[in-house]
Amino acid sequence: ASRAAEIPVMDDRGRVVVVAAGFALWLGGRCVGAARWSDVRRLRARRRGFPPTHALCLSVELADGSAMELREEAPGFDAFLDRASVTLHGLMPYRSWHDELATSGDEGIAVFERPASRY
Repeated sequence: ASRAAEIPVMDDRGRVVVVAAGFALWLGGRCVGAARWSDVRRLRARRRGFPPTHALCLSVELADGSAMELREEAPGFDAFLDRASVTLHGLMPYRSWHDELATSGDEGIAVFERPASRY
């Protein structure tokens, strides 16, 4: 078997699988990341590419310091946003930040940030 067959194709849009407790990102037929909703520390929306295209992606930063990128065109992306809107308290509504992305620059927009623990 070729090693190249084991590496996900970079043009793969991925698939986002959403369940009540969390979500997973699949690329190239493999699960490359999964998390519980309670592990999400920050969501940052930005436009992908150089120059930025119309393609939206969400960088999902987790409590353990890892991150994954979810692409708007990936199957399951809408389900992710729908569930996140009721699970991640304080998530900015999609309509309030989507159009603003056109002028946000490379950094994008933080659309959710979990408050730091006080203990």
